Amino acid sequence: MLGMLLMAGCGPSQETKTDSPSSGAASVQTQGSGRFPLAAGQYTVLGILTDNQDNSKAKENAEAALVTHPDVACFVGLWNINTPMILAALRSSDATGKVKVVGFDEHQETLAGIREGTVVGTIVQQPYDFGYRSVQWLTSLAKGKPVDVPDSGSIYIPHDTITAENVQEFSDRINAIKAGNGPQLSPESDLDGNGVHVAFISNSIDPFWTLAEFGCNKAAAQFGCKVDVQMPSTGSIEEQKRYLETNAANKLDGVAISPIDPANQVGMINEACDAMTVICQDSDAPTSKRKFYLGTSNYMAGRAAAKLIKQAVPDGGKVMLFVGKMEVLNAQERSQGIIDELSDKPVPGIFLQ
Repeated sequence: MLGMLLMAGCGPSQETKTDSPSSGAASVQTQGSGRFPLAAGQYTVLGILTDNQDNSKAKENAEAALVTHPDVACFVGLWNINTPMILAALRSSDATGKVKVVGFDEHQETLAGIREGTVVGTIVQQPYDFGYRSVQWLTSLAKGKPVDVPDSGSIYIPHDTITAENVQEFSDRINAIKAGNGPQLSPESDLDGNGVHVAFISNSIDPFWTLAEFGCNKAAAQFGCKVDVQMPSTGSIEEQKRYLETNAANKLDGVAISPIDPANQVGMINEACDAMTVICQDSDAPTSKRKFYLGTSNYMAGRAAAKLIKQAVPDGGKVMLFVGKMEVLNAQERSQGIIDELSDKPVPGIFLQ
């Protein structure tokens, strides 16, 4: 139910997270923090291993988990590269097929694993939509046109569950996007973006963000605006800060950013809000003055991943989670969604509206 019509500028700073489903959503910690191992219904969540977006470290984490927990039942990769690195670790440890694998996003190796039967399934977002809608709605705001936003301050783009049954159809859609044939998501729109200049800031360089770039470019071509797609090569908040400062100095009309460490980026986001419209995409900074969040309900995506775990390991067992960085809100919410679903907790009312 849409509760607000937002115009240009940034929103008021929020004192509490609008997107956190439970008090535990921001308190998920890595293995060794004292919270893990954690009982979740029939399952035991052993921990959450982080790799700081280092592929070698991601593979090493999975290899080490196999040694430390030889009876582990399921590995879950929370970010795009984690599942391919899990598969690489299973191959190097001669453990392919011995541990169930659930992933996130649409890395080609993950999709190949689904076809081969080495991956149960993956929860995919819509990065193309993130890019397209970010450009469309920033342009709308720059032109003085309102954007309908729920009272929660979050516009959720549905996730999807990819398994052997629909992996080919999904792959065909991705290949069409990569060939430049992605759809116009608002084909009837008469939005004229002439003179509008916006930016789209990712949290790293990754094939996921390449799909978002296609969406950005499709929208820019349709609406006649200009978009700069900016991908931090080291995945650091310092790079994101430089992008924000440069965009503000160049008097861009707006920017969509995926915050790497939201809790420590509120200040820089608020400063950017003083110069231009700022929205968050993919990962939120709900306590900042950003206009709204656009992306997946990461908590519900986590619950969808847990349903795959339940299907793959119906009698319960040990589960290990892997991710790049736990500072990012989407990692916290996905892991909390997994834990809550495995624990058979009810879905918070905010997600049932």
